[in-house]
Amino acid sequence: MKINKNIPKLFKIWFVIPFVIILIAAAVFTGYAVSYKDVSKGMNIGTDFAGGSVVNVVLGETELSDNDKYDKHYDTVLGVLQDDEIAAQVVQIAKEKYDITIDASAVKATVSYSQKSDTGASMALVVKYDNISKTYDPTNELTNERNTLIEAKLKEIYSAENGYANVDVTMSNIGATASESLIRTAIISLAISLAIILVYVIIRFELWSGLAAIIALIHDVAIMVALTIVFHIQVNSSFIAAMITIVAYSINNTIIIFDRVRENNKIEKKLNPSAIIDNFHIADKSTKQSMTRTINTTVTTMFAIVIFAILGAATVREFALPVIFGLIAGFYSSVFISPALYALMKNAGDKWKRERQSKASQTFVGQKKKENA
Repeated sequence: MKINKNIPKLFKIWFVIPFVIILIAAAVFTGYAVSYKDVSKGMNIGTDFAGGSVVNVVLGETELSDNDKYDKHYDTVLGVLQDDEIAAQVVQIAKEKYDITIDASAVKATVSYSQKSDTGASMALVVKYDNISKTYDPTNELTNERNTLIEAKLKEIYSAENGYANVDVTMSNIGATASESLIRTAIISLAISLAIILVYVIIRFELWSGLAAIIALIHDVAIMVALTIVFHIQVNSSFIAAMITIVAYSINNTIIIFDRVRENNKIEKKLNPSAIIDNFHIADKSTKQSMTRTINTTVTTMFAIVIFAILGAATVREFALPVIFGLIAGFYSSVFISPALYALMKNAGDKWKRERQSKASQTFVGQKKKENA
């Protein structure tokens, strides 16, 4: 691939773009938090971390096997979960019974996912949705009040009087299955992974390559989280899996480029043993030599993940979409961030070495003059 510009030398542009994305994510986070009047709503935290509720409507295979009928019943349940009248009743209950002031928008449920379960006459529509925020409802008492109203409304809709026979509606609460333990484990795993990668890259290449690779990986995770916030994608345990997957995957492209950097450094030293190496030139040359390979591997992987995101269920998309964001961020950091960081840090390190050697040489010369005086 023919590119005339020196890619790493344009580092000011490459460094600004991630900051802009993160600032947009911060603005979106703030917007959601203000809209829902709840900071915890700034990020779409799923029921794996926050807990939730499940409504189970047993309708039978004749009502759910057809996609149009399934969509009709899902829309019915969703309409009840976000019903204005129920929200108003919950707001009133919160004020009168629990002395809590809460906005109707914070009461309306947000669906995590829906699916069919069982077969035949036992086939049911299962809808999983969030509880009222712990900010207002730490013990789930208000959530239980809301769920009672939802259950009563659904039983009224799916009653024999409305032409539904033997339709069973049940509600249940679910705890935070992942919660703090999974988050803590994920952070520890990520930290250990980064430390091992840093040690490996330093041993195989050099210190500056290792530091650049780690900063690039942190960039990938940060952009992945930022885009997840911007597109308000639900964050569940699958997101943790996606994050670890990207850390493991995106380091490959970076290592390929640094392998070329090492080889080009050796060639440059053989050709010009006494010359000062232009690290920006080496980084640029290595990046361009690896560009076709980097694009091909990223695009090939992207095809498979995009198909997962399009055809997969909601839980699959919760994994696939963050992986797509991570692949894009990983390509960007491998090509534009890590080579530029390497060149900048290596230049600073080489300059410090030259200055130190110059001072040592001047000190030695000064001592010799004193001895000869």
